[in-house]
Amino acid sequence: MSIDWKIETFAVTTSTQDEVKDRALEGADEGLVIQALTQSSGRGRQGNNWVSPMGNLYMSALLRPLCTADLAGQISFVVALAVSAAMDEFIVEGHKKTLKWPNDILIDGKKAAGILLETELSPKGLVGHLAIGIGVNVLSAPEGCVALKEVSGDSRVAVHPFRDRVLHYLDTYYTAWKAEGFAPIRKAWLAQAHAMGHKLTARLPNREEKGIFRDIDDAGGLILEISENKQIVIRAGEIYFDEPENTVETVH
Repeated sequence: MSIDWKIETFAVTTSTQDEVKDRALEGADEGLVIQALTQSSGRGRQGNNWVSPMGNLYMSALLRPLCTADLAGQISFVVALAVSAAMDEFIVEGHKKTLKWPNDILIDGKKAAGILLETELSPKGLVGHLAIGIGVNVLSAPEGCVALKEVSGDSRVAVHPFRDRVLHYLDTYYTAWKAEGFAPIRKAWLAQAHAMGHKLTARLPNREEKGIFRDIDDAGGLILEISENKQIVIRAGEIYFDEPENTVETVH
């Protein structure tokens, strides 16, 4: 069944993510979308500030997947595929788009979009709601990042039509995830994975690990080969790839 998206657009809000979370607690239905033309207190992962000038996409969507918290983490990859597919309609040949674990989209090694997922668990440990924040550099980008307009050739890129394509693909991939599970989502994500087989450094809360990015597991964890006979799974942390064209996730 398709999601009935209900889009509310504001000229300015503090944070689309906070607005969706508040509305979810008030009982809003799945499919609510809050979009802002600009945000006064936008944020990315780990509370990083997300600068929000006019002309880019800032929106949060409400899903109610009725699943356990570990499965909810898989939806980050669902969303990444949706944003990636929407971008494919605008990016011209000659540019390379990749998906950086856990939830960034890069074009030519530079950050073009970020995703933020926040959940509210029920007393039984199920996901009561899932707030999905999506920020895409459409017309402009911070230093060191890239905007969709820069890689779209002569075609005009407007925020609202692009938003609608993201929601179309989010519906498509989310429906597929519910019907078929994570396996096809994982396969599609890995086909676009950034720096698969490359060396990286994972900065964890209490240590650093170095190794080679080999895979993601069934819960979306990054499988890091730290020696010939040992692999570990990274669930959360800052990832630095040992390559000149890419650095740690850019703070917005």
